[in-house]
Amino acid sequence: MKNSIQVGAHSLLLALFLNAGDALAIDHSHFKVDSVKTQSIDSSRTQETDKDEIFFRVYMDLNYAYDFNHPGDHMRPFGSNPLHVDQFDIGYSFVEIGYKTQKFRMNAAFNTGGVVDKMYESEPFMLKRIREMSGEFYFDDRFSLEGGIMPAFYGFEGFINKENWFVSRAVMTDFAPDFDLGARLHFRTKTPWRFVLQVANGWQTLHETNNNKSIGALARYEGKKVLVNWGTMRTNESKIDSLDLTRYYSNFFMQFNVGKKLKIAPLWDFGIQKDSLNSQKFNFWTSACLNVRYQWNSKLATSVRGEMFYDPHQIIPEVFTGTKNGFKYYGASFGLDYMFSEHAWFRFEARYAHSKDAVYHARNGLLYQDLVFIGSLQFDIQNKMKIQPLSAHQ
Repeated sequence: MKNSIQVGAHSLLLALFLNAGDALAIDHSHFKVDSVKTQSIDSSRTQETDKDEIFFRVYMDLNYAYDFNHPGDHMRPFGSNPLHVDQFDIGYSFVEIGYKTQKFRMNAAFNTGGVVDKMYESEPFMLKRIREMSGEFYFDDRFSLEGGIMPAFYGFEGFINKENWFVSRAVMTDFAPDFDLGARLHFRTKTPWRFVLQVANGWQTLHETNNNKSIGALARYEGKKVLVNWGTMRTNESKIDSLDLTRYYSNFFMQFNVGKKLKIAPLWDFGIQKDSLNSQKFNFWTSACLNVRYQWNSKLATSVRGEMFYDPHQIIPEVFTGTKNGFKYYGASFGLDYMFSEHAWFRFEARYAHSKDAVYHARNGLLYQDLVFIGSLQFDIQNKMKIQPLSAHQ
């Protein structure tokens, strides 16, 4: 038995590093890969097989952002990727390994980069390096129970840049919850509908800040030509147990596939939160976005985006301005993608932003608008292989 285990381990190591050329053949439905957030809750089961599966992935996003305002601190406000401007930067990088059988799966991933520095800035140093540490048990073809640190199911765009439609994310998806620490119950039907119930520490919270837990739910329809995703959350964002800052959040987006080349995605978020000085009053924020993408051929695609974000009461801390009108923002982007190979992409984006108040730092003070050109090189190597089931070694 000992010799067979050693042989199996040696074969596994060789396959992981020598078979990377088969990355395009990976069936991503086997593992919950955080691509665009439209794929982040995929918990579908594999076809019946007598083999277990192991999955390996390495990803890196190198970017350069040229900001025409040239802020002195080299920081781009109201965004996470790219976080820095006028310099080369690692936007996001991670390594992941996963294991899956017919009854359970496990994923572990560790990350770094500007996205991590921004989105996990309030978390302890060691916790912020964990992108995912989760497991899932399948009761049957319909029900499964998942727990751990997991990519969130809110927002159209995820951390992995190449699987979004633009280099940067819309403000509304940048500061929607990106990760959760908690437990989820998945329910899949034989129709395109699926549902998720979740209990977690809070709004994008790994290290608990109060004695309350967030409750979330998701309803999702995945048709061939249309996708509908509606996520909701109730949470208390107070860092003091005696203070009630109950927040209700609704995240809604759709994707329409018009023919084989054109895709359209409207997005809308709305939230309310109790006022810190008057517990009988609720303040609100809202945001909306429209994305359009055209795939010219297998290597070239272009995208356009229009967006707005309105937070007059400064509920979302990442868009806090301290100005008269709060954060009242309008923006537009143009994106171009070119695929060099199945493992490497070049992406460009021109992004314009305008604010009701002067909030953009420049060398000569504060401005009402900002223009950024972004170039990005992205590398992605993935591999999956079948191995002897664990039970065969017992």
